[in-house]
Amino acid sequence: MILAALSGILIMLCFSASARAQQNEGIEPDRPDVTNGTHIVDTGLLQIEMGGLYAHPGTRQHAFGSPFTARVGLTEWLEARIGTDGLVTATDGITRQTGVGNTQIGAKLRLWADPGGVPVLSILPAINLPTADATKGFGSGDRDYLLSVLSGSDIGRHWHVDVNYGIGRIGAGNGEPHFTQHLASTSASVAATDNLNPYAEAFWFSRQDAEGGAMSAVDAGAIYELGARYAVDGGVQMNVSGGSHEVAVFGGVSMVVGDILGNHGVHARQLQHQRRSAARRASTR
Repeated sequence: MILAALSGILIMLCFSASARAQQNEGIEPDRPDVTNGTHIVDTGLLQIEMGGLYAHPGTRQHAFGSPFTARVGLTEWLEARIGTDGLVTATDGITRQTGVGNTQIGAKLRLWADPGGVPVLSILPAINLPTADATKGFGSGDRDYLLSVLSGSDIGRHWHVDVNYGIGRIGAGNGEPHFTQHLASTSASVAATDNLNPYAEAFWFSRQDAEGGAMSAVDAGAIYELGARYAVDGGVQMNVSGGSHEVAVFGGVSMVVGDILGNHGVHARQLQHQRRSAARRASTR
């Protein structure tokens, strides 16, 4: 059970986006909370996000994962991404299992945005591929199919709130049929300084396995930007229902590696910035 629960948390972290106060032209990492923001990586840019997660579900139970995600902006309305649970290890106090986790592929699609501004509504379809060794307890060994609807808004000059609803068909393993899983979450952040964005979040899953019940949790943390291309983050998560009092701590780093689409990416980004600037000028008239 501890390994399956850790795998679920890692999927969340690989495809989660931190609520960000005051959208800007700097780096906007899809870490570290569960709630996804609507922001899409600028056209042509490759953004790398990596971290570590330590979970303590019980007295003698411990687990660690190292999620990694790569995101590429293909157009101003579409982002492609691939992620992995990385190296995963867990122990129940008697035996320890170590291996490579599952792989996730997905895309973030902008459906609606303010003219020249950030998206107001996006969707995030994803598939979780069972590249991990299910015999060690790392996942079910089945594919998972996920779809999230993302929305968010600035509140005043310093606050930002994101809200998500997700639905997934999750593999039960052992030849059993997939079951349906629902997710509801909300995350709020505040621009404490030009670089520091603390946040708090609450989320709910209808169930984590075919026979399990609902689970809800809260977490809190912060993102600190180290210039326009680098950011670090950290936080702590605690279950508040679902029969487990699991506590997890996590941290990571995000970086914009650079332009991988050549002149196409540069030209598309310049056009995107021109549209944003025109929209800002129009809004101030």
